[in-house]
Amino acid sequence: MTNWNLEEVYKNEEEWNKDFSSFQGLVKNIVSFEGKLNNLEAIEEYLAYEEKISKLISKLYSYSHMKFDQNQKDLKSQELVNKVIKVIYELQSLSAFHNDEFLALGYEKFEEYAKKSKIIKENLFNIKMLFDGRKHILSPVCEQIVSNFGPVTNAFGNLYAALQNSDFEPIDVSLTDGSKVKVSPNNYTSILASLKKQEDRKAVFEAQYSYYDKHKNTLSSIYKGVVDANIANMKTRGYDNILASFLDGEKIPTDVYTSLIQTARENTAPLKRYIKIRQKYFNLPEYHTYDRMLSFSNAKVAYPYEKAYTDVLKALEPMGDDFVAHAKEALKDGHVDVFPTEAKRSGAYSTRIEGYGPYILLNHTDDLESAFTLAHECGHSIHTLYTIESQPFATQDYRIFVAEIPSTLNEQLFLDYLLKNSNNKELKLQAVCKAVDNIVSTFYRQTLFADFEYQAHTKAINGEELNYEVLSNIMANLYKEYYGIDLETEPLKKLVWAYIPHMYYSPFYVYQYATCFSASMKIYEEIKNNKPNAMKNYLNMLKAGASLYPVDVVKLSGVDLTSKEPFEAVCNKLNELLDSLEDLIKQK
Repeated sequence: MTNWNLEEVYKNEEEWNKDFSSFQGLVKNIVSFEGKLNNLEAIEEYLAYEEKISKLISKLYSYSHMKFDQNQKDLKSQELVNKVIKVIYELQSLSAFHNDEFLALGYEKFEEYAKKSKIIKENLFNIKMLFDGRKHILSPVCEQIVSNFGPVTNAFGNLYAALQNSDFEPIDVSLTDGSKVKVSPNNYTSILASLKKQEDRKAVFEAQYSYYDKHKNTLSSIYKGVVDANIANMKTRGYDNILASFLDGEKIPTDVYTSLIQTARENTAPLKRYIKIRQKYFNLPEYHTYDRMLSFSNAKVAYPYEKAYTDVLKALEPMGDDFVAHAKEALKDGHVDVFPTEAKRSGAYSTRIEGYGPYILLNHTDDLESAFTLAHECGHSIHTLYTIESQPFATQDYRIFVAEIPSTLNEQLFLDYLLKNSNNKELKLQAVCKAVDNIVSTFYRQTLFADFEYQAHTKAINGEELNYEVLSNIMANLYKEYYGIDLETEPLKKLVWAYIPHMYYSPFYVYQYATCFSASMKIYEEIKNNKPNAMKNYLNMLKAGASLYPVDVVKLSGVDLTSKEPFEAVCNKLNELLDSLEDLIKQK
């Protein structure tokens, strides 16, 4: 089965509506706890009640959102998503009282209760986070007002999704050989990778980005709405700066973010070296961003899903039988939606439904990149399984800061598998290029986007206008600094801020790809070199869930992301790989 089997969750809409009705009733009744959270028994009852609601949210929201992602023209599924979101906002408003009532007791009282109560003990770290962040918690009335505005501030992501996915019609592009291709966000990069002539690549690039050019005023207005909402939240909750408003809740030092950007900026020489190698090898008078998908290898590596599935599992064998068993569970029938279809959400992700485990969305196009994506998302789902098995419900949802470590580590395992199991020089070349491109795309490119977000928000905070020209100029300057590429020769590329969905859905998220990649590289090297307890430490990290602050969860694996060392190691690794790349090129 290559589609999700969502009937195992709800056989029909009637079953969904029954749970939704229960959900609505539970939410409305939560006010019955108000004014009573002052003793052990009442708090136990409240936490159990809250957990029951949270489990229903997981089931109702994930199911309806997944149905919608399978077909974003399915207005009925979208309606179900919006119904759940509306009640979630109502819940946030009606339950705002519990923060003040918990804080009135004092944390020491909860520590005392935790010695007597299982459910309070399970929730103790979440309660600690509440106390740690109390400076930014508002009065119940103000929290209710903020909650009431939630649907408004979150509407910008929905507007972007509609414009990027639902309203996007594939664009016909005529190639120099007389053939035509249909270009969309789902297949854009794979088409670029298949085209030998720069003229054809330019045509495909301009077709895709002409859509953003056509809607640049709308897209910049949507992004400005995202930024304004973020700044409003920063001011409302009394944060000193925009980074703190996103990082302080999980006690991630802002130095992690700024140090990452600074380290990447100070170490752009390997990245620019790679661009020069590419330009020389492909004999390009001018190098453009749409040339980035050109492969050094002539090997035709087709990766049907069945082969990718088998090879990913083989690649994970060095991690042990238990790890592989978790991977098989993650990739079982009915839990992976494999192939692209009309109006399906672009990209890939792993999610979960309470009581049914993880699910993976792919857009597999039978190429090597798709195989790596499978390995990546499988890493997320393995992480989910270990966390579910090891943590109570209250601390099962591991933080984003940690999430990309197991996914990118899985990719490194898959790369090593390809290198070790082929005598084909072309395939080895392709694998080394993949390792290089992983660093370029995951470390440098995501840091560049993180740099963009920080600059855009800073400009808005300083009262500067955020129109498409301002956003495009920020991006042009960053491409010049990081890559050494002058976007004046391809001005449409300045609109790349309109192409990256995370900018709209998850602000200040993408930097974590770079931090996680840096951590995963170090962890994997220690496992690969049989460092004592390396695998044990890694599993401890996977099992920790959200039981600690995320920087401390990562420290369980032996990596300290508050230092520059992991980031500098990635930059040095790129230089080593470029040496290997040049050696392999000479052997051709």
